Amino acid sequence: MSERSERGRAIPPFHAMEMAGLATEREATGASVIHLEVGQPSAPAPVAVREAAKLALDRDTIGYTNAPGLLSLREAIAGHYLDWYGVDVDPAHIVVTAGASAGFTLAFLACFEPGQRVGVVEPGYPCYRNTLRALGVEPVAIPVGPDTRWAPTPDVVEAAGPLDGLVVASPSNPTGTVLPTERLAALVDWCRSHGVQLVSDEIYHGIAYGQRAETALALDRGAVVVSSFSKYFCMTGWRLGWITAPPSLMAAVERFQQNLYICAPTLSQLAAVAAFGCGGRRLLRLRRRVAAGH
Repeated sequence: MSERSERGRAIPPFHAMEMAGLATEREATGASVIHLEVGQPSAPAPVAVREAAKLALDRDTIGYTNAPGLLSLREAIAGHYLDWYGVDVDPAHIVVTAGASAGFTLAFLACFEPGQRVGVVEPGYPCYRNTLRALGVEPVAIPVGPDTRWAPTPDVVEAAGPLDGLVVASPSNPTGTVLPTERLAALVDWCRSHGVQLVSDEIYHGIAYGQRAETALALDRGAVVVSSFSKYFCMTGWRLGWITAPPSLMAAVERFQQNLYICAPTLSQLAAVAAFGCGGRRLLRLRRRVAAGH
């Protein structure tokens, strides 16, 4: 049967995954294959995560969680922001997702209408533009090069014409560029002054040399941030990420989560709490802070 959806015909494949499929087929014939097509850590998930998963399999029914995700995990993620960035994030503004990929889908659905224009850096992660296009949103190329250290500047973004949104990544995929705080702040200020919704891809945080990458939340609580357990925590196949959004968007994010995904994988959520070493007195402090409304 031929494809009936014009949208389906128009969306390019994610070539890294398409090549992975071809490599797997070749491997099945007995050929020796070195997999370089998909970016993922070679190390397994942390021991504590694997042990927590084993314990959950023995003790838990592994049913659905609430759509935003386990409160204990959202508290742990909030504690992560406090520990790493000194940023106090309310767990109520965090939704645990089925990987960062689902996080971007939720973010784009909650933030943009069909026909709106969203800037995406090129070279950049191709699934931004493919997902936007699938949702009827126009991806607008923001070309960057060595003159801007492969990262956008307000002038380069301005040259793209009127925008409704901008997607930035630091560290960037595929260039690896990390935006210093002052350059990220310049983009945040430009988006704020032009009424442009910023979506910040922070899934490679923790994998950087020298200064830690800054979160957009430290500069603008109106930014939408997408992150993941895949890279730094070595949990690619666990399909777990998260999105933080301002209160004005949270109801929409949660409704889309309910209808599209129900919830993120429960076993992965139960195990991921251990990724932060969030136990004992630290977890108690977090719970007290949340209970006090701070």
